[in-house]
Amino acid sequence: MARISYADPDRLQPHLRTWFDILPPDPRLFLAFARAEGTAGLVMDLAFALHRALKLPERLVELVATTVTRVEESEYLRQRHIPRAGLLTDAERDAILQGTDAPTFDDRDHAVLRLSEAISAGPRVGEATYAAAREHLSDRELVELIQVHAYYWMAARTATVLDIDADA
Repeated sequence: MARISYADPDRLQPHLRTWFDILPPDPRLFLAFARAEGTAGLVMDLAFALHRALKLPERLVELVATTVTRVEESEYLRQRHIPRAGLLTDAERDAILQGTDAPTFDDRDHAVLRLSEAISAGPRVGEATYAAAREHLSDRELVELIQVHAYYWMAARTATVLDIDADA
């Protein structure tokens, strides 16, 4: 059981109700975010931008999101965050969630996975890990990767600290 009560969908402010109406059924994490009415819309705007306005390839976004899910031990994200169709195979997702390798991961994938793990371990990233990622990512993509990681870290941590129910 969650440590806080979820926001009542029937009492959401109009800008938050708009988000609620487009989310999949039973969006418990959003209803927890909605308790902070002043920032919940900003959090959702950021989530939307992270999947629509980045130069960072969507596959890499999913690699980072899935890595954060595992490293931060978020059962809610493990069950609820499903990579967009065609970006990761089930075998690739399972490999990341188990902390293992998949034969389909290339050098860029490996560099992103290692960088994401290092960011979680932080606060600094080793030179070799950074250099490997730098071979494959532009300045913009590196910053975007960190932003994606930070968003999913926030979502994972909110879900774990507040014991957001994963089961629908």
